[in-house]
Amino acid sequence: MSAVSDETIARIDAYRARRIGEMLVTEGAPEFAVEPRAVLIDLEKLDGKALLAQRQARRAKYATTPFDPDGKLLRIYPGGITIWSGFPGAGKTTLLRQMICHTLARGSAVFLASLEEDPHEVLAELAAVAAGSIEPNAHQMQWFIDAYAARFRLWGIIGVARHLELLAVIRKLATEGVKHAFIDSLMCLDIPNDDYEAQRQFANLLAVTARAARIHIHLVAHPRKLVSAAQELDLNDVAGTREIGGIADNVLFVRRSTSQEEYGASAEVTPMCIGIRKQRYHHGSLGNIAGWFHRQLRQFHLEQWPQGPTHYLPEDAYR
Repeated sequence: MSAVSDETIARIDAYRARRIGEMLVTEGAPEFAVEPRAVLIDLEKLDGKALLAQRQARRAKYATTPFDPDGKLLRIYPGGITIWSGFPGAGKTTLLRQMICHTLARGSAVFLASLEEDPHEVLAELAAVAAGSIEPNAHQMQWFIDAYAARFRLWGIIGVARHLELLAVIRKLATEGVKHAFIDSLMCLDIPNDDYEAQRQFANLLAVTARAARIHIHLVAHPRKLVSAAQELDLNDVAGTREIGGIADNVLFVRRSTSQEEYGASAEVTPMCIGIRKQRYHHGSLGNIAGWFHRQLRQFHLEQWPQGPTHYLPEDAYR
């Protein structure tokens, strides 16, 4: 077999770099920078049957989560907002990555603004979760790029983001077929923590953006400082003004065991709980979904000892 030429390798590397580049979003969309306005429904043009048919059509389209893949307890509807909260180290970012892999694997297009991490690190971390391993191999990394480059968009700017620009990008991407937008996190946006009026306006604009663009927005918002990390959290514990939790369709709190006696800091398997503290639609049930975080798999599982990782990549990636 003849050796592969340097020119051929260069072409392959250029192709791979282009595939990664297609995922990155590094500039705003000025033409979409105008705030969206709600459109009124003309009730005179609808009858009861038409209204019910529209409602059923909307409810028939929903996404699910990796901790409730069948949507029995929680459903993610188009045009809604889900708040993800939890103390540092609870695992919300890791669970959010699994949520993104779950959503991509089920065919939806996704946008992620991970404002605290380098975009290239984000890609590697997502590939690790998708592969179900601490570190993906080169084969799995390439499979992640090849499988999802066409349906995954990643914010390419690190640091504080201008919320108007970010929401404008989300509206533009929605016109291109993106169904889920993830913002990690609220504290990295250009909204002062002590400016409650600015936060109220942002909450309202976030809601209008989601509804008008028919895109589901997932926002990470840290909880307020409490007396103890063991304290039970509720809707009022989401950081920011009450409007942040008020506009959300779903509010979820992620918790992981911090008991150093039973589960050390480097324990391979630790109890993990997702608390549903608000659910506007579906059957509106509240409560906890208990399971286990598996460090070596980088994934949440309902079982303490699963047979293996959930496969979010094509099967060839695991051979």
